[in-house]
Amino acid sequence: MLWYKRSLYAKINLIIVGTLLLSIIMLIVMMRGVTHKLIESQLNIRGFEVGNYIAVLSTNDILQEDYYAIFDRINKAKEKNNDVRYILVANYTGKIIAHTFINGLPEGLPATVAAKSMESFTVNKFNSNEGVIYEITVPVENGNVGFVRVGLSSGGMQQILSNTISEFSLMASILCIIAVILASWQVSIIIRPIRNLSKAAEEIKNSNYSVRTTCQSDDEIGMLSQTFNEMAATLKQKEDENNDLLNALQVKEANRTVLISKLFTAQEDERKRISRELHDGAGQSITSLLAYLKILSTEIRGDKQQSLINSARDVLIGVLSELRQMAVDLRPPALDDWGLVAAIEKYLDNNLTIHNIKFVFATSHQHIELPDSVVLALYRIFQEAISNIIRHSGATTVQVELISVTGQVKLIISDNGCGFSNESLASAREQNRLGLFGMQERIELLNGSLDIQSAVDIGTKITIIIPTE
Repeated sequence: MLWYKRSLYAKINLIIVGTLLLSIIMLIVMMRGVTHKLIESQLNIRGFEVGNYIAVLSTNDILQEDYYAIFDRINKAKEKNNDVRYILVANYTGKIIAHTFINGLPEGLPATVAAKSMESFTVNKFNSNEGVIYEITVPVENGNVGFVRVGLSSGGMQQILSNTISEFSLMASILCIIAVILASWQVSIIIRPIRNLSKAAEEIKNSNYSVRTTCQSDDEIGMLSQTFNEMAATLKQKEDENNDLLNALQVKEANRTVLISKLFTAQEDERKRISRELHDGAGQSITSLLAYLKILSTEIRGDKQQSLINSARDVLIGVLSELRQMAVDLRPPALDDWGLVAAIEKYLDNNLTIHNIKFVFATSHQHIELPDSVVLALYRIFQEAISNIIRHSGATTVQVELISVTGQVKLIISDNGCGFSNESLASAREQNRLGLFGMQERIELLNGSLDIQSAVDIGTKITIIIPTE
């Protein structure tokens, strides 16, 4: 797992453990170096003491050439000191006269020592098959009588060093484990309020502004918890205010919806009344005038009067035709008598044919059962769309599809007219052109959707979807 993905608790513990391990390693390295130097110093002092002891006791024996006494003394000294690998005694010329080796001198060990005057001891190192040999040379009477060479193996020193390092490592590991346990416990105490803050922040994200954190300390985390609680209280207050505003807005929106619905209903009722009055009132009156003019034309014999009466009848026939078309446009009888499909077909035939616009009408069913509100909305939107096509698009072909499926009805109106760009559509929406506002309001009242797709010189496609359940 990547470092940044780990929890804060894990990161702090890793830092603590890493720091302790690094400190222990550095201490071991430092202790190893210091201990090595200390043991080496003690080894040299130990070699000097043995060599000096033999040098003091062997002065007369060397002068008297009592090699047996010297041999016996150095072997006893070697047996008493386990760290002594060998003891050599040389005369003043450096020639070895006695040693503790059974099979002779080992290879790599000098057979003679440089005969020179010295007041103190010297230390030399030799590599052997047993490791490094520290040889301490102690002069006998400043080297005028001879020399005592004491060889000490580093094996013992290394064993002591290894034991010391092992003991230190074990102790350091125990202390490290105890420190990690204590640190983890302390970290868990420190992290606990941060975790509580994290959980509270998660609740805030889920819009639960009533959550509060409990941290009584006076440190930075306590101050952060106090600030968080104040922030949550402010958010709760703002949420309550927003809820009040939202409720008020919803009431206003509901009132607006009801008002618009009643407005459309009143508008349809008024259209229906005016259509009826035009058809039954003014239409019947004009029909009666035509009948009177017909009777009058049979009574008049003059050609001039007859021509005037016929002209008046033609004007009245035109007015009657326009009144009937207005009555149909206001409230087509086909919509009430035969349904939406027949009303659409008749409207297309009456309006597009006279403008030389070809049309194709397709429907999934010839008789679609829909609520009256949906029928009226679809028909008025359809009327507005066809009116826009006739006035603005310059189209030569119009295609209308009415599809009814389970739970919804879809009306698609397409043309091959001039179309318009997205910028023009946005401007038309802002300026309430193309009847978009009325279309959108009718669709929103029925929880439907309106989609307009258009491209310049290609055409326009309007898709209306209204749920029927």
